[in-house]
Amino acid sequence: MNILGIDIGTTSICMVLYDPKKRKIVEMQSVQNAFLSAGNFLQDADEIVKKVEEMLKKWESFSFDAVGISSQMHGIVYVSDSGRAVSPLYTWKNPWGNCTFKNGESFARYLTGRTGYPLYTGYGTVTHFYLQTTGDISGDAVGFVDIGDYLAMRLTGAKNPVVNPSVGASFGGFNNSLGNFDMEVIEKAGVNIGFYPRICTWTEVVGHYHGKKVFTALGDHQASFLAAVEDRKRSIGVNVGTGAQVSVYASDLLDEADFFDRKTGSSIDIRPFPREGYLYTGASLNGGKVYERLALFFQEVCRQFTGITPDIYEKMEQIAAEQKKTSLIACPNLYGAREGKKAGENSGFFGLTEENFHPGDLIRSYVHAMAVELFQLYEIFPEKVKKEKTQIVSSGNGLGKNALLCEEVESVFGRPLRFSPFEEEAAAGAAIFAWENL
Repeated sequence: MNILGIDIGTTSICMVLYDPKKRKIVEMQSVQNAFLSAGNFLQDADEIVKKVEEMLKKWESFSFDAVGISSQMHGIVYVSDSGRAVSPLYTWKNPWGNCTFKNGESFARYLTGRTGYPLYTGYGTVTHFYLQTTGDISGDAVGFVDIGDYLAMRLTGAKNPVVNPSVGASFGGFNNSLGNFDMEVIEKAGVNIGFYPRICTWTEVVGHYHGKKVFTALGDHQASFLAAVEDRKRSIGVNVGTGAQVSVYASDLLDEADFFDRKTGSSIDIRPFPREGYLYTGASLNGGKVYERLALFFQEVCRQFTGITPDIYEKMEQIAAEQKKTSLIACPNLYGAREGKKAGENSGFFGLTEENFHPGDLIRSYVHAMAVELFQLYEIFPEKVKKEKTQIVSSGNGLGKNALLCEEVESVFGRPLRFSPFEEEAAAGAAIFAWENL
């Protein structure tokens, strides 16, 4: 028996064939995903479906018994009554929620204040409210879903927008105690609730693809954690992809109000985990993408001065490996913060001196700052969920392919770092989720 796992990420789309008896991936393929154009954070939902269909054609000779899907979270795509997309995918990186709405407040901050829920730009509820206000929702739209569940609709022919709690909670305005959107509060804030998808159970099947069950999409964070972390009681999960998250599992739901600061808008996410329990999560917009941007800078310097483009990542690792410590302080806030801090705000290098003005110092301070941000997010977790955490489990290519960041994470957290048994955790987690629900 094999299970097909598909992950729709921000920068790539991955498909795996998972053998649940051997607990291993037996086949894998991936293709690039991209934004519609430079400077925007929209993606073509139907082009994503087309890429998946092309991947499936290459695997016609493989047999599988069910389909699990993992999806980038927070973003939404509007669908018509025929189950087809009538908008682009507005991804989690969408900045419109930080635009001014009323009395100097952003759309995100306005909704946060009116609902009592932490709502950030890029969250589906905020994007929906912005588009509602600007009149940019298609007249053919009857609802919205995430990109993973849109794929499930297209593979099965389903027409009704349905998501499970992992994705629903990522849109914002979701009440974990109720296991559903807090519709009364959201509507009172002025949001049109007629477009929200139905929240289904974890085990619900969307439909069938060539006779095989297709399950609702699992949030990519939960999927990665499910695949990577075997000992949930003692592990801290650190995921570095395009963005980054640090999280711990707990079976209990603590009072969410205790972890939300209305003044600053900062908060811990409490994300539903399959079947039972929650992931207490601190999230950053500045994940592996910021290190990639530093690499591109050095690459550009080499090309412009010498005309040569070296293997920049390998060279950066070599240079920084010789520079274990630095007095230089970096703040790589290239993509802003969920609390509304703009990209580049308070960003840069500080304490630059003659002694530390070297490439090794720049690189080392950069990866150290990335690790420190994750640790600071972890530090504000309630003590109850931080008990007995003795190890860090890594997932996401941002750590797996960056030995320097691994080194800094171990140092800053003061715990050993262990790697996931899977190369593509989100796709593997989607397959495991489907297998457990068969």
